[in-house]
Amino acid sequence: MKHFLIAAISATLVFSAAPASAGEGSFARSDGFQLTIKCRGSGCTVRGKKPDGKWGLVEQGPGGSKNYDKLVAKYQGMGFKEQ
Repeated sequence: MKHFLIAAISATLVFSAAPASAGEGSFARSDGFQLTIKCRGSGCTVRGKKPDGKWGLVEQGPGGSKNYDKLVAKYQGMGFKEQ
């Protein structure tokens, strides 16, 4: 019983320490430009990469799944398709 209690507490701590993911996706445009959108509860980050280029920050903003959906709609309107 004691081992079960310790295992249950450990599992709770492991899962509560991980940040909640509000959304994450990879997108590309026909000219080869790639994007990744990662949203957590604390904020969203959009990173981009030109063909044969390095990844760089495109924009940051507030987090949450609603903001992830807004970013996806924004970049799909600019010609990006989910990979």
